[in-house]
Amino acid sequence: MKQALSLLVLNYLRILARIQLLKNKPTIVGITGSAGKTSARNAIAAILQEPYKIKVSYRANSESGLPINILGMDLNSYSWISWAKVILLAPIKLFTYWPNHKIYIAEMAIDSPFPPKNMSYLLSIFKPDVGVFLNAQPMHSFNFDQLVTTTDPKERRVEVSKLIANEKGKMIVGLPKDGVAILNTDDENVYKFKDLTKAKTISFGKQGQAEIKIKKTVQSLKGTNFILEIAGEEIQLKFEKFILPENYAYTFSSAIACAKYFEIKAKQAANLLVENFKLPPGRSSLIKGINNSYILDSSYNSSAAALKDLLALLNTLAKNKKIALLGDMRELGEETQMEHETAAEQIIKTCDLVVLVGPAMKKYVLPILEKSKIEVHWFVTADLAVEFLKTRLKENDLLLVKGSQNELFLEIAVEQLMAEPEKANELLCRRGEYWDKKRSEWLEKNNQL
Repeated sequence: MKQALSLLVLNYLRILARIQLLKNKPTIVGITGSAGKTSARNAIAAILQEPYKIKVSYRANSESGLPINILGMDLNSYSWISWAKVILLAPIKLFTYWPNHKIYIAEMAIDSPFPPKNMSYLLSIFKPDVGVFLNAQPMHSFNFDQLVTTTDPKERRVEVSKLIANEKGKMIVGLPKDGVAILNTDDENVYKFKDLTKAKTISFGKQGQAEIKIKKTVQSLKGTNFILEIAGEEIQLKFEKFILPENYAYTFSSAIACAKYFEIKAKQAANLLVENFKLPPGRSSLIKGINNSYILDSSYNSSAAALKDLLALLNTLAKNKKIALLGDMRELGEETQMEHETAAEQIIKTCDLVVLVGPAMKKYVLPILEKSKIEVHWFVTADLAVEFLKTRLKENDLLLVKGSQNELFLEIAVEQLMAEPEKANELLCRRGEYWDKKRSEWLEKNNQL
């Protein structure tokens, strides 16, 4: 009954959103991939916001969030009262909300090959004119497990990545002939769609055939410099405010490729990007910590590939001890063990001291690290980890914080280890009444209150 009602509400919102889009018929930029979608969305918005009137799917990327965003509304919480307000206000918005944006930039996330959480369903709400496909990794892969035909862990990883790519790639296949597909040359599961779409393609990556070619990334505590090559010309993106891992080179390259479709020259796009880009909280933010230490806060989410990039950044930046607070990587399905064991190998190569949180870290990573020479500790919850770290963080130490978002809440640790905790609402992820309540309930559940 509950599932049937949910599908009825989603279909209701989908139809209203489609009608809403007919009012101004914006050019739609769709962004998909296993990682980096939000940052790519923000990077594209940073370039397009000055030349054009744009609308961005902030806080919306799903089968429910996107239609609500299109209708000019927000879902403040997931309570039945909030849903009732959305259901009642949605038809009123058709008469009162008359947007004039020329471009709609939409993050398109999927968690399943089956409706309504798949790409086919999102494409029934709208079809992009510009499709950005960043990567395909075994993240949020548990819903794909039933389609996998092999039991070998390495073969499973390859097959799951292909299945995820094929589902996300439906966005690229569905692009119009006069649209453009923006594809990562370094991910073969992504780049194959150049032959499966009617649209023209613009490529980005490190490979020789990439039109937006990534040449070099230079990082320090003063900022990050990305060096790209476009049509034989070197383009530099110097970010003095942000300390970013190498994977952001792909984010910014895809944004500049998108700008090309809108006839914005590469140098102008680079300047707009540097000037306007804002890093979402909890994604590689450098924060002053207690005892004159530093915190590299990437507590919003985690995957094996992203963790590898952040560990490399920790290795580059740390002057003293390389310390990491790491939580589980969630929603990996049958790939959970392999992804965590792969991460353990990277941790051993990088860190001096590691603090782990979560059952998967205890089961798969802790035994491997205990056999190594690095110091390792495991705690049930983030707040218990804090009490230990308060005794270990010294001047100029750099602490990397990274973990998935489901019931780990590593931002609790960041807030308590910040030199200026009064800035938590400004600098950290998952802020507001809804998340405060979720954290409190979680702590109560774990007998920490």
